[in-house]
Amino acid sequence: MTRHAPPRTWTAGTTPLAAGRFTTSRAFRLSLWLHRWTGLIAAPFFLILCLTGTILIFHEEIDEALGYEAQIEAPPPGAAERPLAEIAALAAAAMPGRNPLALVFDQQHPERVTVSLVEQGERGFDTAKPMVFDRFRGTPVEAPDPRSTPTGIVLTLHANWFLGLPGELAGGVVALLVVICLVTGIVIYGPFIKGLAFGMIRRGRGERLRQRDLHTFIGTVTLGWALLVSATGVTLALGDIALKVWQATELRRLAATYGADRPVTGEGASVDAVRAAAETAKPGWRTSLMLYPGSAFSTQRHFTVLLVGPEGLQKRLFEIALVDAADGRVAEIATLPWYLVVTQLSQPLHFGDYGGLPLKLFWTACAWFTLFITANGAWLWFARRPSRRARQTA
Repeated sequence: MTRHAPPRTWTAGTTPLAAGRFTTSRAFRLSLWLHRWTGLIAAPFFLILCLTGTILIFHEEIDEALGYEAQIEAPPPGAAERPLAEIAALAAAAMPGRNPLALVFDQQHPERVTVSLVEQGERGFDTAKPMVFDRFRGTPVEAPDPRSTPTGIVLTLHANWFLGLPGELAGGVVALLVVICLVTGIVIYGPFIKGLAFGMIRRGRGERLRQRDLHTFIGTVTLGWALLVSATGVTLALGDIALKVWQATELRRLAATYGADRPVTGEGASVDAVRAAAETAKPGWRTSLMLYPGSAFSTQRHFTVLLVGPEGLQKRLFEIALVDAADGRVAEIATLPWYLVVTQLSQPLHFGDYGGLPLKLFWTACAWFTLFITANGAWLWFARRPSRRARQTA
């Protein structure tokens, strides 16, 4: 009778008896099954997300190199900003049949403002046409629709696979599968690397074992980053749903509280007065976005003004000022609900765009390492099948 020794690849770092007990446990078998199949299912989609994500890390540099970045000359010395009402009127005149629905202020380029225009009766931004203006000269600046640039197309692929909300949710499912794969990987490999030197790659014992050691080592090095990016990918995929929840709850409450069902008659307050009132109510904060009354994210009577803070995390978050379009009075300053706070903080963590070029390079390196272990893990699964058939034949 032949006695079979425990597999050598599972005994390094722990005793054969402990390894045998653990690998036959229900927890191990379930973790192994989840790790294998979540990884295999997510692999092709995750490869695309890593490649497109790498491009998006450098979207500003790419747009500038390809000439898609709007170029505005420095304002003349002592020049004052043109009235926003004048700029909005110029935009409306340039696109007959469309009305301004939003004014977007670029915090990194304060010399420009974008006017989003939609057809009569439209409340959403899917069909909006943007126009970029020089805030000091009041002249339009030639700039492409950011959704039509190469990086804009890549962003749409990365965010929703060109499928809108269903694509966003599908991307969230892929990110969730990756999270499960990473967590179960800790459960599987943790007990077997205790006795190994960190980063040890065993050679001379077969290519599959060497590749598995590489898989374990690189996976351990990039684990924190991969968990962070995957978890934030899940929350970003739920961003549109979070906005719809806000519309159905908080925005509806604001509308009911401040009589938003009574539209403004007459001229009302100018957009300049609305902006000034919002910034006065929150000293030190600056306007990031102004939504006209009647948009999908404002009431029929109020402007919705998004204000960003002066420093730290406040620059990544915003507070919402509800300003009456009739007289320019601030009805309320609302803080973000927790689910929108999570969504807002997830974006810079997901793309690594808050620490300059060094952080971008680090994010890129981690993405490519993750690409390797994704492809390497798929190879490990396919490479085991011939050996299994060979053992069955023997």
